[in-house]
Amino acid sequence: MNLTNETKSKKKEVIAFSIFITHIKRIGIFRTFIGGGFMYLSIVEFVFIHLTAIVVLYQWMLTPFFKVKKFAVKDYIHLDRGRIDGMTFFDKFNCHFCAYANGSVKLWNDQLDEISIADLGKGRYSGKLIVLMFSLCMMAFLVFNFIFSKVLFGIISLFLGYHRVGSKEIKSRLETENYAGSYIAPLRGIIRFAKLYARILSLNLEQIESNWCPLKHIETSTSVFPEHHQNFYDRNNLKGALKALGSEGSVSPRKLKY
Repeated sequence: MNLTNETKSKKKEVIAFSIFITHIKRIGIFRTFIGGGFMYLSIVEFVFIHLTAIVVLYQWMLTPFFKVKKFAVKDYIHLDRGRIDGMTFFDKFNCHFCAYANGSVKLWNDQLDEISIADLGKGRYSGKLIVLMFSLCMMAFLVFNFIFSKVLFGIISLFLGYHRVGSKEIKSRLETENYAGSYIAPLRGIIRFAKLYARILSLNLEQIESNWCPLKHIETSTSVFPEHHQNFYDRNNLKGALKALGSEGSVSPRKLKY
């Protein structure tokens, strides 16, 4: 009987709830629920990035016509933390959402790096037409998403004490590296703008995942993870992760501002 009750108690332990409670004890219920709640609005942003930038603009528009690297989505988006013992549906939803967002943004960053060194549309009228369509679609996509992302993360960071990522330093680095430098000015500017947005997103997500779900994925020979994954706790060491979140609030090297 005691064993049965103990098993039931273990199954009722909700990882997401445990993390919420840890943050509530540290910063209070208001900041935790408002800051954490607004994160769910970003689902629209990441689905839009995946369907538009990753699938339509890269996989459908570029890979069939140009010699660019093909990326396997399964190597980037790892929906495996849902297999941790004792997880509830709410746990799985949060872990899958986090993995989907981080994996998608890492994949998009790598795709942009590939585009930046590719030879798109040179010497071919059909190729130039495709690149023109790509540029117009990318620009329309970027304007809406970039503004939405900036506003949303500004609200989240206000409540949770995250560091807002400045654009100036990233712009300067892209110029110094001559990122996408082989392209003419309009296309080069669009690719750099896309990389600016993708880089900011990855830095924002580093803070969020390090603050809310610092548990490792299962690594395979083809797995690709963001660099901050190495700072996380073993997937079965929730207690260690909670201890770190309770004292520091995050496992990120960039500690929370408050």
